[in-house]
Amino acid sequence: MSPIRFDSLSEELIGALVASGWSADRRVDAGQWVEQMEREGYRSHPLAVEILATVGGLSIDPLNRVGPNFSNDEPYNVDPIAAGSGQRGLAKEVEDVLGAYCFPIGEWLSFSSVFVEAGGRVVAAGMGWIWELGPTFEDSLEMAVRANRPLRCLHSDPGLDPWPRADSHG
Repeated sequence: MSPIRFDSLSEELIGALVASGWSADRRVDAGQWVEQMEREGYRSHPLAVEILATVGGLSIDPLNRVGPNFSNDEPYNVDPIAAGSGQRGLAKEVEDVLGAYCFPIGEWLSFSSVFVEAGGRVVAAGMGWIWELGPTFEDSLEMAVRANRPLRCLHSDPGLDPWPRADSHG
């Protein structure tokens, strides 16, 4: 049984996944990505491997292009090479901020790198910011595709204000 609860996803999100090429029995070889990322210093974990085996290689178009406090006009590309290759320094920064080890799984807004912790938490990072996508992979998919809640900035590099601001509304 998959640790990913696809049955917990909204019908809307399931439709977007199907439109991107996903099916309930879809399986791809995650090794093609895991091996390259491990050569670059990442350590995979079972959840990351399962994410890649079930949705790896998909480009999921957003259903809502405007979130409560951000524009959501780019697809969620489940491509760990695009997210993580040459980005070990960024991953280390994310790990230091979160206090947990992370594995790259894809790209989202403005080519931000998306990382998943072994416990399920998913974040996006880029341009000096780290954003919370969700406490679980399922929640992160809902956020990235449906823009169903405000985007929350967890960290901003020195000299950068958090974005979006906590009080912003779009």
